[in-house]
Parts: sequence; structure tokens; C-alpha cells
Amino acid sequence: MDLLNLFLSVWWFSCFIAPIQHVGSVSQEITCYTCSNKTTNFDCNRYAVDRPCFPDQTLCYTKHIMDEYGETTLLSKSCATKEQCNHRTVGCYLLANHPINMKCISCCDIPYCNREIPTNETNAILLLERQDSNKE
Repeated sequence: MDLLNLFLSVWWFSCFIAPIQHVGSVSQEITCYTCSNKTTNFDCNRYAVDRPCFPDQTLCYTKHIMDEYGETTLLSKSCATKEQCNHRTVGCYLLANHPINMKCISCCDIPYCNREIPTNETNAILLLERQDSNKE
């Protein structure tokens, strides 16, 4: 009876579950480094929760706040939606309440692409590698 149950389980999975994972275009599921209010990139990446993003979160987001010497004062990383990550939201900006501090935001769309932190206008960008090829 155990062999029959095994056969039925494999058959059910191959007929009903496996095809669902491959229907349509390339999956938009992504996994990002995630952390809140860290002071080093090492700690953020080291203790990041390894969990896929929700289906509507197809981008990785990084917010890096630096003091006047370029030292990290606050770092947050997360999964994000297209509304949170676009050409208007990424880049480097002086903070209104602390004009000597700078906030840099970057977004990208491949798994774990937010490993590094943005530090200037050159790397505080919106990097779309998958979504350009899979227009909705």
C-alpha cells in the first residue's frame, strides 16, 4: 500500500503542481536582502531573512543614509513594488532635516541584487535586467 501511495503522490504532483510553476513567462519571484535600521552592510546581509518576496514585490530596494563623512548611519533593505522603485524614487538626496546627511536609494530586479549599498549617483540607480525582457 505504501508503494501505491507514493505513486499517487508523484503522479498528483507531476500532473497538478509542477505544471503550474512553469506556465507563462519566466517567474517574477525574487528574493532580496532584507533588514531594517542597521548600521553596517555586513550586519544587514549576514542577518537577512532568506524569504521570497510577495508576488507584487518584483524589485529589491536599498536605502542608505550617510553622514557628512560618507559613513553609514542607517541602512534598510527590502522587497519593493514598482510604485516604490522607479526613476523618481532612486538616486541620492540631501535630507531636509539634516542637510549634511545624504540618502541614497537603489532598486534592482534580480535575486539578491541589493547585496551592495548605493553611495553616490553612479550606483544609486534603478537596474532592470529581468523586467525589460518580460514587459507586462
